[in-house]
Amino acid sequence: MSSSLDRLYQKLPVIHRLRDHEQGEPLHALLEVIAEQVDLVEEDIRQLYENWFIETCQDWVVPYIGDLVGYRIVHEAGEPGEATTPQGRARNKILIPRREVANTVRYRRRKGTLALLEELARDVTGWPSRAVEFYALLAQAQALNHLRPERGRTVDLREGDALARLGGPFDTLAHSVDVRWIGTDHPPQGRYNVPNVGLYVWRLRSYRVTRTQAYKMEGVGPHCYTFSALGNNLPLYVRPEPEPSPAHLAGELNVPTPIRRHAFRARPDGEEGAEPAQASAAYYGPGKSLVLWARDWPEEGAAQPIPRRRIVPADLSVWDYRPPDGYVAVDPALGRILFPVSQLPKTDVDVALVARLERAPDRGFGQFLRS
Repeated sequence: MSSSLDRLYQKLPVIHRLRDHEQGEPLHALLEVIAEQVDLVEEDIRQLYENWFIETCQDWVVPYIGDLVGYRIVHEAGEPGEATTPQGRARNKILIPRREVANTVRYRRRKGTLALLEELARDVTGWPSRAVEFYALLAQAQALNHLRPERGRTVDLREGDALARLGGPFDTLAHSVDVRWIGTDHPPQGRYNVPNVGLYVWRLRSYRVTRTQAYKMEGVGPHCYTFSALGNNLPLYVRPEPEPSPAHLAGELNVPTPIRRHAFRARPDGEEGAEPAQASAAYYGPGKSLVLWARDWPEEGAAQPIPRRRIVPADLSVWDYRPPDGYVAVDPALGRILFPVSQLPKTDVDVALVARLERAPDRGFGQFLRS
């Protein structure tokens, strides 16, 4: 006997159940019929509540929720079916996927936020993106009662890292207002104005090279190497890290952007000037954007891969740089490696990196909007 059907009978006083048992349990049978109908009503009420939410609703409710939030199907794939028939519901599961309607609900809830532009561009195109509010980069006099020191600042010519990001998606410097129209197809475009928003997308894919042999530039010197196995200059790219939350705006470590020399440089702990600058932990190391192996270098039994503290960021546009003994110079912008002349690798040098098979265009990677 089912406990759900027996629950009404169990609520009766014992005296009534004893008398019902003496008469062949007709009351018990009646209450089982009533309890069965009560279960149906309760289940229907419970399902009505679950049908309010796209995560728990029945399949036939998905098109109705999609219509409420303005989800538009692709009509070239066909018209939706009747939700009251099994064939129509099966058709709607294909034409109106629950996941797409759930995404539309999430977009509607976050409407008006800057992070939504990034997420929407990434979901529609599959390209990493970054949204920028250009009004936050305008040079303006701030009120003393509402200071915003993180807003655009005047240029400090000694801050090379900020200057290297000037005019790009990660610019932090202040600009004078630009009243030219942002939506024109003919440059120059006006970016820095109060109603303007920029959406930068990275259209070309980056590829992870797990471990390969570096190319020795014998024509230049036995201490010169390149990350490219062909011996050509190969800019290194960031291995993107996932963003911590949907409201997070993408930074340089979240998109496959080229590694800048200034960003690759990090000061060692301790007294400044005691040791040369070393590679940043955000870019160098196992699981990061690049790493080097050179067995038994600089001495027998040395740790592998080469520790980050022994990597010196440098501009190797020409090969005349001389790294200190015990250190390796690396240029991420050109993909070049330079060992000390007095400490040549005893074996092949292996590298892991992130690179692109094609060179990204210098312009045309940004889509600019006007609110």
